[in-house]
Amino acid sequence: MTYTGSAKTFTLNDIERATNSFDASRILGEGGFGIVYSGLLDDGREVAVKVLKRYDQHGGREFLAEVEMLSRLHHRNLVKLVGICTEGHTRCLVYELIPNGSVESHLHGVDQETDPLDWDARMKIALGAARGLAYLHEDSSPGVIHRDFKSSNILLEPDFTPKVSDFGLARPAVDEGNKHISTHIMGTFGYNLL
Repeated sequence: MTYTGSAKTFTLNDIERATNSFDASRILGEGGFGIVYSGLLDDGREVAVKVLKRYDQHGGREFLAEVEMLSRLHHRNLVKLVGICTEGHTRCLVYELIPNGSVESHLHGVDQETDPLDWDARMKIALGAARGLAYLHEDSSPGVIHRDFKSSNILLEPDFTPKVSDFGLARPAVDEGNKHISTHIMGTFGYNLL
């Protein structure tokens, strides 16, 4: 399978160099769709590399269509897709690294070294995350439904600028001119918007 879209294509060798051969000490997190590693590209950029677990769920044309959709999303409150790797059976998504943890880690003490959020930071995060979602729903073409919006999927820059992340369940909001109405429950229970 050859990718010819607009996202940068990395070789498996590039990804292995960036993650120190997928070293366990570089694991940032793990979810239903894959493992996320911190990485350092040859040009010095820090990235988050999401290695997808199930090739069958993200193989072929569906994966490439999803990547093309993600590569067209550009907003200051969305995590930017840097590129992909589709070598052999490996499927990786390479994103900009957002260094200050998630809203969840700041609110619920998942990371004991983070300071509690003051009310100004909370307001900045709420407004920025809402702007990111509004862009997805109303301003991107086609509109996109996130389907797993929750505090652990809002990452924070050092100045607490929020970046909505984890578009693994995202889908276009329109289907041949019709608005999408989801009848399948997806994402995290308690956080889904229908």
